[in-house]
Amino acid sequence: MSQEKVDKYKEEKKNRKQTVKKEKVRKTIITVVCIVLIAALVLFILFSAINGIIG
Repeated sequence: MSQEKVDKYKEEKKNRKQTVKKEKVRKTIITVVCIVLIAALVLFILFSAINGIIG
């Protein structure tokens, strides 16, 4: 049991840089997607309000 934990820890440590890089990329992609969605929602509401006032 203990040797399994040691092996698992060594494997995680070996891949830590790749894992951290993947997490950073994933977080950046999620942030960009959220910003785009919020911007689209704001623009939709803005144009709907303008069309409601004008139209």
